[in-house]
Amino acid sequence: QDAFQAYSRKPDCFKKAATNIRNRCADLDMDEDARVNAAISMTLCEVATAKHHSLPLECLPYSLDHTQTRGQISPQTQGECVDSLARSAQFWSSYSGYLREVTQLCYAFRRWNDIDLARDIYYNATVEKLAFIRFVVNREKKSEQLAEEWMKRSMVRTKCAYFA
Repeated sequence: QDAFQAYSRKPDCFKKAATNIRNRCADLDMDEDARVNAAISMTLCEVATAKHHSLPLECLPYSLDHTQTRGQISPQTQGECVDSLARSAQFWSSYSGYLREVTQLCYAFRRWNDIDLARDIYYNATVEKLAFIRFVVNREKKSEQLAEEWMKRSMVRTKCAYFA
């Protein structure tokens, strides 16, 4: 949760990449290509913040300007982008760090979702129990009212029978 919030406070590029990671965590657990794509996106966001570094041309399909083609990136294009990042120690360090971090982010997201789910279940159970308690209290009140009415009628009948 802290990692996601940290990225959410960064510029839009990081927000979009982190949100994309969060939405695809199920895929990222099993699919190495999806993890690589996510790490590339985060790395390119970092590169975009530097004044004197430009985006490797091989990674252009991953830029925010090309988001419509992101789902159609071929394994060859992905490999060429990773190779271009490997040519720079700084880029490679960022990429490999994000590649490791993607799994941790997903773990945090799942944990966060599990906590939200537990809260929802607790809330629903509490609301249900409160409704049940209200039902029992109302039923008890009605039962007492009926008992009082019965007692009054019994007393009236008893008095009438006594005087008759």
